[in-house]
Amino acid sequence: MLGVSHATSGAVLGLAVAGYGPLLVGVEPSAGSILTFAAVCAGAALLPDLDHPSSTATRHFTAASFLASRVVRPLSGLVYRLTRARRDTGKGTHRGLTHTVAGAVLLGLGINLASATWGTPVLLGTLFVCLALAIKGLDAIVPGPPSLVVAAALTFAVEQYVPGGTAGTAGWLGTAVTLGMVVHSVGDAVTESGAPLLWPLRIRHRRWYPVGSPRPLRFRTGGRVEAWLVAPGLTVAVFVLAALVVPGVAPVLLELRDRVEQLVAGAAMMGP
Repeated sequence: MLGVSHATSGAVLGLAVAGYGPLLVGVEPSAGSILTFAAVCAGAALLPDLDHPSSTATRHFTAASFLASRVVRPLSGLVYRLTRARRDTGKGTHRGLTHTVAGAVLLGLGINLASATWGTPVLLGTLFVCLALAIKGLDAIVPGPPSLVVAAALTFAVEQYVPGGTAGTAGWLGTAVTLGMVVHSVGDAVTESGAPLLWPLRIRHRRWYPVGSPRPLRFRTGGRVEAWLVAPGLTVAVFVLAALVVPGVAPVLLELRDRVEQLVAGAAMMGP
């Protein structure tokens, strides 16, 4: 799937989980916690493609992402070679370890442990990196200033001005990373190639079995279905969910709607 589809699908899932999940255990989430979790989930939805040298996450971020890709690809290939079954084919360097549920869970657990141990520095660092990735994912349709500058400004704004800041996500922000990576892989699974989501389980004599939807329902990455149906639908869902779950967003949107209606009415009155 395209970067915009990955980022928006991550944002939708993040908003839903952070907005409604805490309510199930009697906890009222803060605006800062919801926005932090959703932003990290959106950016993490681009992380799996660090195993591809030409992906948005690798080439359009920083030198650090390029170096990370140079580590991720060989590591994925090594794990593939060590665990491949008789009928597995390929090298395992793309759509390999980073596209598995197990790989996503391990990274998420590591970030959960780090954020619970060291707190704010880990939370801010994770939010910054994932915001920058999410912005780059949207860059094809919303080009603008360098993503690192925008990400730094948004990270500062969330921590300083949004009620609750990032503090409420300590110890569970890695869950957003896991969910973002998994939603990426699920998105790839409905395209033509599939993804090895269930590694290391053996399926049809393969440990890296490319899980996918029924072939008639699969679509091409970047094709018309994704560009004209999937991406717009996910974008609308982001705004709807934000209005529903983030405290303070709905009144702002309603006020914006009223002002737009006033401007339209004023323009109509001034017309011929």
